[in-house]
Amino acid sequence: MLISQPGSDYQVASITLDAGHARDIMLLLLDTYAVLDHLYLDGTRPQVTRPAEAWLRESASPYTLPALIDALDEVINTICRAECEAFGCAPPAVTPGPAATHGDF
Repeated sequence: MLISQPGSDYQVASITLDAGHARDIMLLLLDTYAVLDHLYLDGTRPQVTRPAEAWLRESASPYTLPALIDALDEVINTICRAECEAFGCAPPAVTPGPAATHGDF
């Protein structure tokens, strides 16, 4: 879930990207999601995730590692919906994670 900063309102931003850059950004997000999700593994390997969780705390991030993974999922789904709205297609069945491949979207 995306976290709003205290005292701020959600605002709409609009950017224009060519298809190649948009695809590269989506691949980056999918790969990042898959790596973080694989490392986290529902918290079953805390020795692996402890440095990432410590870094998030020390950097004053509003995210925990599970919340960061969920936020990435939300961003990926939002971009997929926006792409479909822009091109008039049916929403793809994209489920980010280790099973996802670059051809899933």
